[in-house]
Amino acid sequence: MAGILVGEGNLEKAEFFLRKSLEINPKDVNALVNLACVLKDSGDPKQAENFLKDALKINPNFDFALINLGAVLNELEEFDEGEEYLRKALSINSSSPIALNNLGNILSNKNNNKEAELCYRKAIEIKSDFSLAYNNLGSLLSKQGNIVEAEIFTQKAINFNPKFELAYVNLGSIKVDLDKLTEAEELFLSAIELNENYNYAYGNLFSLYEKTNKISKLKNKIESLNQNKNIINEILMFKARISFREKDFIKAKRFIDQVSNEWIENTDHSTNILFWSFKAFIEEKVKNYDEAFNCFEKSQLNLKYEGTNPKVFRNYIHTYRKNLDNKDFSTYNKKTKLLKNPPVFLIGFPRSGTTLLDTILRSHPDIDVLEEKPLINSVEQIIKSKFDCSLDKLHKLTRKDLDHLRNHYLEILRNNCDNKSAKILIDKFPFQTVCLPLINLLFPNSKIIFTHRNPYDTVLSCFQQSFEPNNAMSNFRSIESASRIYDLTMNMWLEYKEKLKINYVTSKYEDLLEDFDKHILKILDFLDVSWDENIKNYRNTAHERGKINTPSSSQVVQPLYKSSIEKWKNYEKYFKNSNQYLDKWVSYFKY
Repeated sequence: MAGILVGEGNLEKAEFFLRKSLEINPKDVNALVNLACVLKDSGDPKQAENFLKDALKINPNFDFALINLGAVLNELEEFDEGEEYLRKALSINSSSPIALNNLGNILSNKNNNKEAELCYRKAIEIKSDFSLAYNNLGSLLSKQGNIVEAEIFTQKAINFNPKFELAYVNLGSIKVDLDKLTEAEELFLSAIELNENYNYAYGNLFSLYEKTNKISKLKNKIESLNQNKNIINEILMFKARISFREKDFIKAKRFIDQVSNEWIENTDHSTNILFWSFKAFIEEKVKNYDEAFNCFEKSQLNLKYEGTNPKVFRNYIHTYRKNLDNKDFSTYNKKTKLLKNPPVFLIGFPRSGTTLLDTILRSHPDIDVLEEKPLINSVEQIIKSKFDCSLDKLHKLTRKDLDHLRNHYLEILRNNCDNKSAKILIDKFPFQTVCLPLINLLFPNSKIIFTHRNPYDTVLSCFQQSFEPNNAMSNFRSIESASRIYDLTMNMWLEYKEKLKINYVTSKYEDLLEDFDKHILKILDFLDVSWDENIKNYRNTAHERGKINTPSSSQVVQPLYKSSIEKWKNYEKYFKNSNQYLDKWVSYFKY
């Protein structure tokens, strides 16, 4: 009877019958495990754990209980204990696909990604239609940045189980990363069609509309769902964001303050991070700066940062720097091949105005900008893997090696550009400032646009963003660590500027806001292109772009504004440990 009720989704009645069954026979291990499964699905994993352990007291080798206990302990974040039970289950039955899948989940949560991937792949090998394992493998690959393969496996999860609502949302998120925005929207809507109360799908759909500046579409969708009480908190959160975008900050605060504290604690992690980010910016606008700062700190608690290390990026910078101390590099660098039309590099530091300048420049018919595509990173991978060369010994690359690397870079540059008729291709990636020894070696006559902004405002803005976690972005989780990496990056810029022959122009964010025409004309003159009136329509360019791959997506569609200048002064007390890193750059850049 309980089995029938579970199949119908009536967990409450199923629990009643299972408890009745256990009154008759308290040592029925199957009833104990089934009750635990019902309790887990009902949102009570702690009680589920107790019943599973009761079952194992009766039969310590009951693999079904071991497998489910591993899953429950994973949910309770007791990863080490859960791993022990699952490994015991596999010692009893090494070909259990569900045990392998559940172990993969725990290993993934412990950031043991390599073994987790092996578990999922073995589970699929044993059970070729195992949609859950396909979905989990897709999620793991996506987390590791392998989104092309992630797309394939998550699609297979849906093929084997067309009613797998989570897989639709996961695949939708992968499509967003691949800039397949229409497909992403359709997948989120498909998940909602399967379950009209599926909060996770609504959150992703609303976020897609907001991120792509489809605010009227977001408003209409929310309006049509106002009566759905199951997603009231998601609705309130995005109503707050809409009001914020419309500059009605009092109304935005009223909405965000109505969101349930219980929902904030229990919602999925990515939505929780987004909530604190939204709330932080609202509190800032109503001048509750301490509350805003507290919310920004919470928005930096992304669990994905557990697999990152800020020191790795700092060491990466120092590795590049070592080339300057090598006389062979200096001599070698002077003999590098010159190209007739080399790419242009837009660099600087994150949150220093690069996205605004990118959007303005791409509005010119002769210019296309590639926004934060890891092209140089792909060159680095070839240097290390194919040529077995470290990044601090670039002089060891042969002329033939450099030709290969240069051709590889130019091929993926052209393949990724949208405007095939553009005469000038700009590779925009702020942190490529630290890669200048390699850029200069490959393209010694490339033009460099270096952007900068008040160092204090730059650091504050980096701290305020919920970046996608990686080793570089993990330096932005506090004001002090962001200030340290700013100082290090600017020191590298000074040295590279002095010791490498670089053809560069500087773009000061505040000058752009002060005199748009004069500043952009300076950049265009540097690029040897004439003024085009479409430059002033850059906001239309931003609207037409779909997804902008930086946190500036909502800002570049607005008219130029100066409220971001000297915003750091509202948070001055939080910079007390950072003045030593920033003051010299305030002086250097003449702020």
